[in-house]
Amino acid sequence: MLKALDLISDDELILQIRQDNREAFSSIYKRYWKELYNDAYHRTRNREKAEDIVQNVFADLWLKPDKQQIANLGVYLHTAVKFQFYKSVSRQKGPSAYLDYLDVLLYSSANADDLVREKEIAKVIELWLQALPERRRKIFLMRYAQDMSTNEIAKKLGISRNTVQAQLHTASQSLTVRLAQFLTVMVVIQTCLK
Repeated sequence: MLKALDLISDDELILQIRQDNREAFSSIYKRYWKELYNDAYHRTRNREKAEDIVQNVFADLWLKPDKQQIANLGVYLHTAVKFQFYKSVSRQKGPSAYLDYLDVLLYSSANADDLVREKEIAKVIELWLQALPERRRKIFLMRYAQDMSTNEIAKKLGISRNTVQAQLHTASQSLTVRLAQFLTVMVVIQTCLK
């Protein structure tokens, strides 16, 4: 029966999944697993995280098939991968989680949505930088735009290394909050637009 299911449309397979047809689910899994894994890996750059994301997407599809309106299965599954990725990033602690996400987002494939998103993120960061106190902004830019070490910054500004580190820590926490707010809004909007 699995061979026959491999030949039918995604829409028909979804109807059969809603009737608890495990073979239909296996056919969708086989059809989409590799491309979803590649999508997740492209976002995470981590095999285990990518596998977890894809497993969560398929688990949701199996456990809640009747609660979801799926017009295009491929688009739905890739959107689900993106949503699972956002969820995994939001669970991580510290600024590096959001900075890692920002890095992946900015350097991912450049389609129209990515270009719009890149401009939005750049604007969020620009506004955030403008809102920083002058000294903190200067220290942050010296560290991340000019790639100076904390020792070099301290010497150049005539302040202690501990002060530089404290200012960078405060700036990183502030950036984390701004990016978390931005990512939350993105997830909510994408969920509403499904």
